[in-house]
Amino acid sequence: MNTNPDRVTLTLFYVGSFVIYYLVTMLITLFPNYGVLRNDGLLVPVLCLFEFAVIYPLYRFYCQRRNDLPLGELRIRQTLLFIFALFALMAAQTQFLQPEGWLVEQAQQGRNSMLILLLTAVLLAPVFEEVLFRGFLLQAFLLWAPRSRFACMLLTSLLFAAMHTQYVHWETLVALTLFSLLLCYARLRSNSLALPVFLHTLNNLIALLPAWFFS
Repeated sequence: MNTNPDRVTLTLFYVGSFVIYYLVTMLITLFPNYGVLRNDGLLVPVLCLFEFAVIYPLYRFYCQRRNDLPLGELRIRQTLLFIFALFALMAAQTQFLQPEGWLVEQAQQGRNSMLILLLTAVLLAPVFEEVLFRGFLLQAFLLWAPRSRFACMLLTSLLFAAMHTQYVHWETLVALTLFSLLLCYARLRSNSLALPVFLHTLNNLIALLPAWFFS
């Protein structure tokens, strides 16, 4: 069991990582070529690159000192069950989701722009977002409320949805919250990050591949 000083130190690290992530997200708006990046459809991919470059080294630093957030491995039966749950969630979302303006604008930039978004959203975003949200933040809440797992999952998921400021429709925010709850559960059931990273990658691929194909 962690002593109280240990919990405080770990919590500061987890929260500090989130603050750094938030600052990176905000500071990119100060770039001299911010408007150019946005108009060319490169803002989100560049942001993903910066966020990955900050969060992943923090995770490697963390893993050199602790073993409670391993990447782990996929187990076939468990993975298939969660893939089925993900597909069911995605199918339900098609009944109420509204088109998001930023993604429509991204698709209008052409196939090259969509391809860059696709690559960063599939290869980078699932890694650093799972490390940050289902890793650091969920772990921070569980440190202080280990018997309130659902509350910890819900708080993590609400923060996850809130940080996706490019989405404007409340239906999308609800979908992101439900998606995060599934990823949180996958993290706790598998006791590793491999399964939520895989599910996140699969979700982004399925969501963005048609937009790239028809752009």
